[in-house]
Amino acid sequence: MKQNPFFNKRLALYLLDMCNLTYEQYSHNGHFKVPYGVRLVKPFKAKAFDKEEWFGFILETWDTVIIAFRGTQSDPDWIADAEAFQDSFPFSPECGLVHHGFLSIYASCREEIFKTYSKISPFKKLFITGHSLGAALATLHALDVTKNSRFKQVIHYNFASPRVGNKQFAQQYTKSVQNSLRFVNTNDIIPILPPQKLQCPFTNRYWYYQHVPKQVNFSIQTGSIANNHALVTYKKGIEKLE
Repeated sequence: MKQNPFFNKRLALYLLDMCNLTYEQYSHNGHFKVPYGVRLVKPFKAKAFDKEEWFGFILETWDTVIIAFRGTQSDPDWIADAEAFQDSFPFSPECGLVHHGFLSIYASCREEIFKTYSKISPFKKLFITGHSLGAALATLHALDVTKNSRFKQVIHYNFASPRVGNKQFAQQYTKSVQNSLRFVNTNDIIPILPPQKLQCPFTNRYWYYQHVPKQVNFSIQTGSIANNHALVTYKKGIEKLE
């Protein structure tokens, strides 16, 4: 792999660990082991089809802020994943169309997140991360926070992200979020969803999807769709990157 100037293996593995903690948070009704050296600022919930669930947290050190979003776990999450028709990105003008299901979950926790940010120094680096559905939420947040917050430095690493929006969204994201990487196992099917062209089953309307840029690939075939997508597989793949 030709090294991307934004690629930092140690950072990628650290943020992958943060993603793992979001699943621990969900499984233990909001409780998880906060890593040494960081402070839990805010655990937060979001709504998937009106069911409120633990979806992530905000951590802080003396010079950084970390926000992590959880991937699909519940039946309402799966339904939201399937709601692939598109809405306008509502948090900044001319940012195109995005996945309705992802947006609905993100919008339900946005106010609480930004309220928390208002109490944090904007001169700290903000690290944004997520896996799977969480990667899609992180992508929406990365553009939103770049457009609408006071943070001066935003770094976004995500893992196994599906496509989030259309070409216009991807273009605006590219202009706004400079330090951003998507890590992809080429044998994982989630990053090829939704398809680039999607027809509404009830009308002749089409929706179009395009990934945001700076994809970092590795290839691990486990023989299982679920395992190809798993965090442990992504950890192995990133460890092999130069």
